[in-house]
Amino acid sequence: MNAKPTVLVAGAGIGGLTAALAVRRQGFPVTVLERRTSLRIETSGTGVTIWSNATSALAALGLRDQVLRAGVPIRQSRLVTEHDVPVIHTPVQDYTAPGSTPGVTIARGELARVLTEACESAGVEIRFSANITEHRTDGDRVTVRLDDGTDVRGGVLVGADGLRSRTAARILPDTEPVYTGVTTYRGVSDTDCGVPPGTVHLFQGRHGVNGGAWHIGGGRVTWTVGHPAPSGGQDAPGERRARILELVGGFQGPPQCLVRNTPEDRLLRTDLYYCDWYDTWGEGPVTLLGDAAHAVTTVLGQGACQAIEDAVVLGDELGAAAGDTVSALRTYERVRRERVRSVRDTIFKVASAPRVDNRLLRPLFLRLTRYFATRNQEAMWRGLQQPPHLRATPAPDVVRQPPR
Repeated sequence: MNAKPTVLVAGAGIGGLTAALAVRRQGFPVTVLERRTSLRIETSGTGVTIWSNATSALAALGLRDQVLRAGVPIRQSRLVTEHDVPVIHTPVQDYTAPGSTPGVTIARGELARVLTEACESAGVEIRFSANITEHRTDGDRVTVRLDDGTDVRGGVLVGADGLRSRTAARILPDTEPVYTGVTTYRGVSDTDCGVPPGTVHLFQGRHGVNGGAWHIGGGRVTWTVGHPAPSGGQDAPGERRARILELVGGFQGPPQCLVRNTPEDRLLRTDLYYCDWYDTWGEGPVTLLGDAAHAVTTVLGQGACQAIEDAVVLGDELGAAAGDTVSALRTYERVRRERVRSVRDTIFKVASAPRVDNRLLRPLFLRLTRYFATRNQEAMWRGLQQPPHLRATPAPDVVRQPPR
C-alpha cells in the first residue's frame, strides 16, 4: 500500500491550522509553512465570532471542550441605535442545529493557540519564517520555493494564505481585492463597559458609523467601529483614539467607554476588502481555502467560520480519496463552492440593506427594519449555522509522530 503524500499548507491562520489538523487526522503527513513567527501568531488580532456551524466543525476534530473553555458561548445578538435603543434581538442559540456545539466569541490568539497545540500533538510540522515565493506542479506533485531558496515538496498544496494569496495568484487570472469603502477600528478593552457576556452587542448610528462588541474571556471585551472612508488612510501618531471617539461621540452605551479603556498601542485600523467570486479554486494538486478562495466582508462574522468549514470538508474528502488526491480536491471545491456561495449571498444582502440618516424618517425606518428582520432572522440564522455534512466514517486515530 502506497504511503499517503505529504500535504503542504501555506499559511498558519485559523483556516490553515484547522486544515492541517483535519488532514493529519486522516493519516496524511502535513507541513504548515508560515511566513510569520510563532510569537506574532499567538499575539495577533483582537477577537472573532465563531458561530455554531464552525464550532461544530471544530468539535468534529475533537476540539469541542478546548474551544468552549477558551471562548465565551454565544446566547444572543442584539442591535441597538446610537441612543442605545434596541432594534433587533436575535436568540442565536435557539437557531442552531440539533446536537451542534454552541458558537463562541474568542480571542483570535486563543483560537490559534488551541489549534496550534492540537496540530503539534497530532504530529503536524509547523515551520515559521517560511515565506513562499512560488510554487510549481509536475503531474500530481507540487514544489514550493521559499525566500531563502529552499524547495519543499509534497503531493498537495493548500493555499490558506489569506486575502492576497500568492498561491491564488498562480491559479487565478485576477485576484486583486475589492475595497468595501469601509475602514474599521478595533481594540480590546479590559473593562466590559456594560456589555453582557454571551451577547454579540451591535450598534448602528447615522452616516454609516456602526460596530460591535463582545466578550473574549478573562473579562476582556473586543470591539470594532467602522465607517465609510477612502482606503489607505492614516491617523497621526497619538491621535487614533481621538478620531474613534469623534466617530462614536453621539453614541450612548458601551462604545465610548470601550474606546477610552483600550490602550493607545492596542488600537488597530484596518481597511476592509473582499474578493470577487471565482468558479475555480484549484488546479492539479493545488487548492485554495478561506480568504484565499472567497474573502467576504465582516458582516455576520462568517469569514473565519467558512475557512473552518472548508478545512474539515477538505480533510473529509482527502480521507476518502482512495489514493486519488487530485479528484478529492476537485470534489472538495465543488462541495464548498455551493455552500460558500449561499453564505456569501446572505452576507451581501445584509450588507447592502438601505440605511436612513434623516432624523425624522429614521424612527419609522428602524421600526420597519425590526419588523422585517424579526420575520426573516430565524431562517437566515438556521441556514448560516448549519454545520458541514461530513461522512459517517470517523477519522482514524493518528499516532503522535512528526511527518516524514
